[in-house]
Amino acid sequence: MPGSLKVPKGLDGVAVTESRIAKSDSDGSLIYRGYDIRELADKAGFEETAYLVLNGTLPNRAELDSFSSRLRKASRVDDRVFGVLRSLPSDSHPMDVLRTALSVVASIDERASTSEMEISIAAKMPVLAANSIRLPRGLQPVNSENDLGLAAGLLAMITARSPAELELWTFERVMILYMEHDLNASSFTVRVVASTAADPYAAVTAGLAALKGPLHGGANEVAMQMLLDLKDPAKVHDYVQAAIKEKRKIIGFGHRVYKEYDPRARMCKEYLRQLVKSTGKGEGLYQLCDALEREMWEQKKIPPNLDFYAAPIFYLLGVPIPLYTPIFASSRVFGWLAHYNEQMEERKLIRPDAEYVGPKGLSYVPIGDR
Repeated sequence: MPGSLKVPKGLDGVAVTESRIAKSDSDGSLIYRGYDIRELADKAGFEETAYLVLNGTLPNRAELDSFSSRLRKASRVDDRVFGVLRSLPSDSHPMDVLRTALSVVASIDERASTSEMEISIAAKMPVLAANSIRLPRGLQPVNSENDLGLAAGLLAMITARSPAELELWTFERVMILYMEHDLNASSFTVRVVASTAADPYAAVTAGLAALKGPLHGGANEVAMQMLLDLKDPAKVHDYVQAAIKEKRKIIGFGHRVYKEYDPRARMCKEYLRQLVKSTGKGEGLYQLCDALEREMWEQKKIPPNLDFYAAPIFYLLGVPIPLYTPIFASSRVFGWLAHYNEQMEERKLIRPDAEYVGPKGLSYVPIGDR
């Protein structure tokens, strides 16, 4: 063997810090600040949950009103940011646009305290996300209505219509489920940057970069495109068999933590069923998802994850596929900021070691002799 690592690759199952924010477990449980995700999704609002994740306790009415008011006041995006986004290529991926936008905001934001910067980031993220597909294509920017919350405002900006009550409720539930998930790849990235004492803008921008990949946040986009390409439940068996034969991963299935079921996927499947029943649209899509889920469990004993069922919900709500991951970011930003604050409290630089397995003792050869 070229080396003998002391920990598994990918840090699988390795606890590298202590956290009070959230915890997922292999038994299919997930808690935010001690509260079961099922109870929060059933009873709490998006901004109420955001306050909990960011501050550690559920807000009273005055605290929630103050929090929501601060977010509304900080949501305006400077026209100079929109100007930069207009200059980007029309085919830019919205996640690249979103990452660029936040960096521009950071360069012109004059907010003094960390708390003010965090509110600014969280408040502007939905507006930047909604415009990340518009401005490079030459469309006019949109802004959230002040009387709408962050989640409802984001959906309204994206769809340019007034969604029905069930649609808003469903979208908000999915946003709550996306808000936090302990030490995932992007949150760990945020903590690494925070450990250098960089500001929240730098840390969240790094989190956006980590989120883009199809093995993390970008999975919802890939999963939806797969469903659209597959179309027919009758094709599911052959599709899965071919993937197994080719040793190809089916995006939307499997999770590092959840081995039997992802509680968020189960909840989203029910939300999808309710949405289909209420609107009378998407029955075939629901049947396709159900067939693929059953086939994957029968053949591989691999359950679906949140992205697999969040994607068709977004699709039925009229959200363009390239915006799925920016929506994810608009929710997860609260989790990132909570991790940023927790890491800053530790005041410890994250600097792991690596076992070197490359060559040694090489002698320099002049360039003319190579």
